[in-house]
This record gives sequence, C-alpha cells and structure tokens, in this order.
Amino acid sequence: MNNIFTAVYILNFIFVIFIIFFEKRKNSSTIIWILILSLTHIFGFFLYLFFGLSPRKRRFTLKYYKQFSFDIQKFKKDTMSNTKFHPQNSLIQLFNVKNHSYLRIKNDIKLYTNGVDCFKDILSAITSAKKYIHMEYFIFKNDEIGNEIMDILIDKVKDGVEVKLIYDGLGCIHIPNSFFKKLQDAGGEVLNFFPPLFSRFSLKTNYRTHKKIILVDGKYGFLGGMNIGDEYLGRNKKIGYWRDTHLRIKGSGILSLERDFLINLDFMREQKSIFKRKNKNLNNSIDNYLHFEKSNGYSDLQIISSGPDYEEPFIKNGIFKMITEAKKNIYIQTPYFIPDEVILNALEIAIMSGVEVHIMIPSKPDHLFVYWATFSYIGDLVKLGAKCYTYDNGFLHSKFMIVDDQICTVGSTNMDIRSFLLNFEINVFIYDHEIALQLKAAFLEDIKKSTLITSKKYENRNFIIRFKESISKLLSPIM
Repeated sequence: MNNIFTAVYILNFIFVIFIIFFEKRKNSSTIIWILILSLTHIFGFFLYLFFGLSPRKRRFTLKYYKQFSFDIQKFKKDTMSNTKFHPQNSLIQLFNVKNHSYLRIKNDIKLYTNGVDCFKDILSAITSAKKYIHMEYFIFKNDEIGNEIMDILIDKVKDGVEVKLIYDGLGCIHIPNSFFKKLQDAGGEVLNFFPPLFSRFSLKTNYRTHKKIILVDGKYGFLGGMNIGDEYLGRNKKIGYWRDTHLRIKGSGILSLERDFLINLDFMREQKSIFKRKNKNLNNSIDNYLHFEKSNGYSDLQIISSGPDYEEPFIKNGIFKMITEAKKNIYIQTPYFIPDEVILNALEIAIMSGVEVHIMIPSKPDHLFVYWATFSYIGDLVKLGAKCYTYDNGFLHSKFMIVDDQICTVGSTNMDIRSFLLNFEINVFIYDHEIALQLKAAFLEDIKKSTLITSKKYENRNFIIRFKESISKLLSPIM
C-alpha cells in the first residue's frame, strides 16, 4: 500500500513539474492546478486528465499553421488598405498587424434575435445554393431542424453542389455517427473536429471549435451564437425560450469567413493523417471561393478568429481595447461571465471613470459551477455601480458587446476564459452606428423581461449561495 501512495505522490509531482515548465499556462490557472494535484492526489490526477492536459495544443496547431502555404494575399480583394483616417483605425490596426484580418467595407448585415427568423433565412439560403455550402458547428443536433437541414444538404450534394461540414466531436458527442455518415455517403465532405477517444469519454474537453458558420455561394455568410437545434425554435419545452443573437453578412466580409473556414478545413484534413504528413494544399482550388456578391450595405467590419493556435488572444484583445476606449456606455450580453483579470480590471476602471456598464446574464444555469462563478464576478461589478440584469424569459445564450453606440462585436465568444484562450472562436467586429443601435434596441427590449441585480439584493444572499460562489470563483481559472 505504501508503494502505491509513493507512486501516486511521484506521479503528482511529475504533473506539477509538467504544468510549470511545459504547459505555459496563466499564473492563476497554474496555481489552481498545483493546489488540486497536491491536495487531492489521485482524484486531482484524473481531473487533470479530463480538463487540464493539452497534448495537441501547440504540438499540432502551431506546427501546422507555420507550415501552412495558404496565400493570404488572395483574400485581400475589396479591402480598405488605408485606414489611417477611419474613426476606428486603432482597433482596425490591432487586428491587421498579426491576425491579417482585413477591413471589409460596404457590407449588408441582418441581425437575428430569435431562431425562427434566423433558421427561415438559413433554410432559404442553403436551398438556393448552386455551387457550394460550407458549414462549421459546435453543435449540430439530430432533431427536427437538424434533420431538415441535413436532408437539404444531402439533396444538394446529389444535385452536384459541393457540401463541406465540420462538426465538433465533443459538442456533438451524443449525436450518432450515422447521422453525419448519411451526408458523407451521399458525397459530402464531413470532418469531426478532434473526436473523443470513446463515445462517452474524452481527454479533449479543451480546444473545441465553438464556431457557428454557414457560407453559401459567396452570397451569404451566417455566424453568431446559434447552434443547430430545436431549442432555438422554441420546440424544447424543458429549456423554454432560447434568446440568442446571430447575423447574416452579404458582401466582401464573406471572403474573411471563407478564409477562416478553408484554413480550418485543411487543418482537419491534416489531422486525419497526422502521422503521414500528407499536406493538402488548397491553393490549387482556392480561386473557386474568392468571389462574393456585391451588396448595397454600408457596414465596415472585420472577421476575427481566435484560439489556441494563435500566439495572441485576438478576440479578447479586441474586447479589451473596446472597453478601455469607451467614453459613454458599454452593453454586454453573455451566458457566462468569467472574465480574466485583464478584462475585469478594464471593466472596473471603465465604471469608475463614469462609463455606464450594462451586463445581462441568464437567470437559469446550464452549468452550475460556471453559473455561480458568473454571479460572483457580477456582484463585484454591481458594487462598483454597474447595472446588471438576469434574463428571466428562458435562457440567454446571446454573445455581443456594444460600445458608445458606434462599435459592436457579435459571434461565438463567451465572456469567459475558456472562449478567450481555449476554444476556437470567431467574432465579427462591426463599425456601424446603425447596427450598434439595432443591437442596443434588442438589449433594451430584453431588459423588460429581466431583473435588475441591486447591491442590496446581492448583499442579502444566504450563506450557501456565498459558499457556492466562493468555491466556483476559486476554480474559475480552470473552467
């Protein structure tokens, strides 16, 4: 027995050394894992296997992207090369320097705040496809709307339309392989993003593709917070109304979306033959996707990707810059509010500088630890003077931020550490007063169905809730 305990102790010690010297985590995350491994021994070892270990993070992604021969210049069509006199030049340049996220001008943007309108247009768009349909989703459910979309995709493949689908292996872990195999058997290309080792077991809870993207013929591009599932159409009685935000882009912004999808597609093709390095060079066929339908819109935008494959957390950096440059107001909707120290400090300073900060979160939890950690951080900002609300009309899954009624960002990114650092995310940063006002109007409408979290109400929470918040906040750096 002593030999077993000695072996466990040595194993934990090795993992502690591994975290410190090789994982290159944030200090707060490193400290939490060291404490867990030191105090819980074998239990901590299994926790780290499930939630901490990241053997693929740098070894595969960075190595591959450095070798990637994708011609970025080909996607530079219809961009504003000189942004010096653009009112948002500093933010634009932040993304331009390393992310190669060009400013796309004169786009037409349509906002959706409910699934009924969104899926009506998605179904119409993919049904009208003549050349190709490209999709990447965290969750693609085998339910009524999921099967309706799948049937259309299969019919399109049979009609000669190119269909490519990337779905996340963990997000779709409960979906039978036969559901996606139908499309593959019909002639579509289907790729499972980092599939679990077994159907109910995975060491890859981190580094998921959290994106929700659809591209059709260079005419339409959809992205935002909506996965594919009946809950968005009010068909899931258990969840109730599902409030989310999505958008459709028409115009040159589609090129940036397409570039992101093709890079991920080639990356996933490479993973299928990771030990036989068969580099598939998409440049031979990339010209097929370099067109877009001109729009009559006036929105300038940048499509920003972020994830463990990049050296910088670009979406987080953009959000930070928006917060620090705010002069009047900030509006945030997010299902999870677990900011890192940088974002939290930026919000605190904004509040103390007289900027009105409004944050809306769900009143119903779907992940208990995350829910209580969210309330803990919200409470800190309420004490400083932020106006924070819980959305009471179902579940709030919307992810957007507006600053000074001028700039806004919408996408797949939650306001939490997992989205900032661990998942593959995509957001659009929009430089358009009208779109910002539309989002603000949606936020103000949602307030009518929400409850204000007052300082008095927060201070009066009972001991059990305080205890849950404290534990959840302590663990938040590794959530």
